[in-house]
Amino acid sequence: MVLAKEGDNALAIIRLTALWAVGESGLGGMMHALKIPFTGFFVGGLAVILISLIAFYSARKWSSIFQATLLVLMVKAGVSPHSPVPAYIAVAFQGIAGALLFTTIKNFKVAAIAFSFISLVESAIQKFLFTTLLFGKSVWEGIDIFVKSVLNDLHVPSDFSFSFYLVSSYVLLYALWGLILGVFIGTIPVALAELNDVTFAKEIGKSDSSAPRKKLRRFLPLLLLIISLSAIFFFEGMMNKAVYVLLRSVGVTLLLYYLVRPIIVFFLNRAGTSRKAELKNVLVLMPEIKSNISPAYKLACTNHKGINRYRFFVLYLIAATINTVD
Repeated sequence: MVLAKEGDNALAIIRLTALWAVGESGLGGMMHALKIPFTGFFVGGLAVILISLIAFYSARKWSSIFQATLLVLMVKAGVSPHSPVPAYIAVAFQGIAGALLFTTIKNFKVAAIAFSFISLVESAIQKFLFTTLLFGKSVWEGIDIFVKSVLNDLHVPSDFSFSFYLVSSYVLLYALWGLILGVFIGTIPVALAELNDVTFAKEIGKSDSSAPRKKLRRFLPLLLLIISLSAIFFFEGMMNKAVYVLLRSVGVTLLLYYLVRPIIVFFLNRAGTSRKAELKNVLVLMPEIKSNISPAYKLACTNHKGINRYRFFVLYLIAATINTVD
């Protein structure tokens, strides 16, 4: 077997797209089962890595990344129907940002750093924006009041906004991770080329079962949505603040899940009518690619120690994905 080469390699691109789809539709759960730390960082970072490699292996970067993004979104809508709206927004942002940056910046390493940094910062900021949308500014005010009361009891100066520093520190952490990840991405093509022929002993006998979804009565979400939105728009300031926050969060959640999400899925299905062949290819490849995760991690743990095991886990997983028969 030989690794795919830089350029317009359709097979490498579709297999990387399938790995991206695996990551967006359940890799986190498998990583928790394998007891891999920093799962959130890894799953978000893996998408950035794969988009970058799709750009690396494509001569038509915009169209390749855009199509891969649509395919991953369609798989996500079909395989993980419980995914919240922010998850779709994050994938779409990563795809569009990657297509723009890798098309505009010709140097792969520079583009990878810029893309990784922007994507990870957006991921961090999005979490706080969604929290504010869900609970309002009161969640940050509540945090500040609580911290201030604790510091006052300890006779520590508290004339600052703890929530501001909390958000800033979180975003800074993701920004630093984005820079580190971007530098790592720039080394991946060379690292893959230096890997020897790697074979993975597949584990057999595993089954992937999922519990059946419980269907809620249709009238209940609608009733809760009406009550919650009524509270948001008509009764703010006329009720207990805790009750208002609760009803607001329920209303926004139901609005996103039962109105915004179906609209997103509808347009994804419309977009997917012209990409049925590509979507079928991704779905067919996903079980094979998913079966490489555990062997790749075990191989990395056997041959490497410390932080290197996670670096080589990524490299082994990507190598197993894009290896093609010569």
